[in-house]
Amino acid sequence: MWSKEQNDIWQDLKKVWNNQPESEKINIQASNLILELKSKVSQFEKDSIRKDIEFIRSSASQFEKDSIKKDLQTISKFTRKIIDKLRNKK
Repeated sequence: MWSKEQNDIWQDLKKVWNNQPESEKINIQASNLILELKSKVSQFEKDSIRKDIEFIRSSASQFEKDSIKKDLQTISKFTRKIIDKLRNKK
C-alpha cells in the first residue's frame, strides 16, 4: 500500500507530532471524536462505504493510479521538507 519512504515519513511525522506540548490533549480529543462518529454510523453505512471504496479501486484506470502515485510522491517530498524544518527549529 505505502512505499517505504511514505511509511518512514509518516513515522517521522508522528514523532514530531508527539513531541509537541499539546499533542496528548489533542490526541485524546480526536480519539473521542472518532469514537463518537463510529458509534453513530450504522452497519448499512459502513457496508456502503466499503462497497464504494472497492468499486472506486476496481474501476480506476492505470493512468489514474499512476497519477495518484505521482501525487502521493509529491506530497511525501513536501511533507519530508516540513518535518525537516520542524526538527531544525528546535
